[in-house]
Amino acid sequence: MSEITSIILPFFALIGLGWLGGKFRIVTPDGMRGINGFVFYFALPALLFKALATRSPAEIWQPEIIAAYGGATILVYGLCRWIAARAFHLDPACQTLFAFGGTMGNVGFMGLPLIVGLLGPAATVPLIVALAVDLIVMLPLSLLLLEGSKHAKGENPVSKILSGTLTNPVVLAIAFGVMASLLDLKWPDGVDYLLDLLGQSAGPSALFAIGVALVGRPLAEKRAELATMSVAKLIIHPIAVFLSFWVIGTEIGIETKAVLLLAALPTAGNIFVVATTYDRYIVRSSSIVLVTTALGVISFSLYSAYIDPIMAWLGS
Repeated sequence: MSEITSIILPFFALIGLGWLGGKFRIVTPDGMRGINGFVFYFALPALLFKALATRSPAEIWQPEIIAAYGGATILVYGLCRWIAARAFHLDPACQTLFAFGGTMGNVGFMGLPLIVGLLGPAATVPLIVALAVDLIVMLPLSLLLLEGSKHAKGENPVSKILSGTLTNPVVLAIAFGVMASLLDLKWPDGVDYLLDLLGQSAGPSALFAIGVALVGRPLAEKRAELATMSVAKLIIHPIAVFLSFWVIGTEIGIETKAVLLLAALPTAGNIFVVATTYDRYIVRSSSIVLVTTALGVISFSLYSAYIDPIMAWLGS
């Protein structure tokens, strides 16, 4: 429990500092958008590029983990979009962000230090594989759907959708990161340090901006949507991954435990960065990060405490 709170509490502190900055007008809404512009176009691409480029193709390509985690995530993503359309009557862009909030866990900033701390260094590779699924499949899929909703009524929408997706800095960073991994590219230490500086600023900047966005906006608004996204992320997603491993018949080990705990993580802060960039679903996107992080203190502790009995049942 102490490992969990020691990592989660600084998240709330950063969001709280952002709220104070917005409350006292130290940071204006325009300033918040400027911070998000920096994260989306510079910091987040640097983080994603290095996360993929510094891993070998063999580390990223692990079919059982990809099938179990990726298959379950796509299934829950589709379910969330369906619920968002049918139950809450959201438009396509908001449906995408709703599904994003229900499936994309905070792997890079929370999952890696937290789960490696709990399970040891052997958990690093499976976490990177699952993170690669999120980065290579789920994030570009969300951006493609957002571009589709943005250009749906324009002239020649297909070319605009493809152009908008393929020129997106996040998608480009992912593509170049995969290419660098395949080619085993090396770069000067100065470039590596620059990537570290930019990448390490992505998480704190996004969390600070979330706090600014919450000023004067009731968290209780649209409670049913928040509750549904929270249940999807903290309960349905890990259960779906658990069942996927069971169906595939994966051998029980540290890799399985790591990925199951990863699926139980709170929603990633980059949902807010994406929502602000596309100017859609901004308040709910900031709220879901805060809510799932708060609830995750309890839910993740329970998953951590009972992971071994769950694994025993899975292997029986």
